[in-house]
Amino acid sequence: MAKEVYRFSAGERFVHWCHGVAFLLLLFTGLGVLVYAFQPAMNIFGGIQVTRNIHRVVAVLFTIGMIVGFIGKGQGARQMRRWFKDVINFGNDDFAHAKNFPIEFFGGHKPFPPQGKFNGGEKLNSMFTILGTICIVISGYIMWFASGPSLLLQWAYPIHAACALFMAALLIAHLYLGILHPDSNQALKGIFTGWVPAKFAYEHYEKWYNEEAKETIRG
Repeated sequence: MAKEVYRFSAGERFVHWCHGVAFLLLLFTGLGVLVYAFQPAMNIFGGIQVTRNIHRVVAVLFTIGMIVGFIGKGQGARQMRRWFKDVINFGNDDFAHAKNFPIEFFGGHKPFPPQGKFNGGEKLNSMFTILGTICIVISGYIMWFASGPSLLLQWAYPIHAACALFMAALLIAHLYLGILHPDSNQALKGIFTGWVPAKFAYEHYEKWYNEEAKETIRG
């Protein structure tokens, strides 16, 4: 068996899947609520009113999950806080990776400095995701409760829709990199089992590999 290193713990994988599944459900039901062409598909939930209720319930769970993820005491919460600290700590090495990320995205490769557990491109994606999520949550509750100045409510609708579409675009890019990209798709196994090829980890996250991951090598 090829050598592997342990990249994502059970707590990290659980948080990732909860966030991903909730967002997909929110996106699907949200399209059904806001876009007339999608409304016939909402019959699988029992109609548009049931879809609205599902959207709101999942939104509340989504919000609670984020809050618990940052203030909780479990392993998953601690790792979520560490992830947040890592992605906002954006240094020169991260910038050097991020500026060449479009080349990597389309299958090319350019040398970049050793990266930590999350490389520059992943940090940018995470920061966009954090910002988009905050905007979606705030605008969503303003729309739900129709509270505040009328101008605020008027802006909440386009902001909510624009952020949802932006997040959907990020998701599509994320799926492409994780499933179809000939190089980065080696990371896919990590989000299911926690383990990724050691060679892949060294080539993409050399700093993290040398500081932490090489102690977990198996195979």
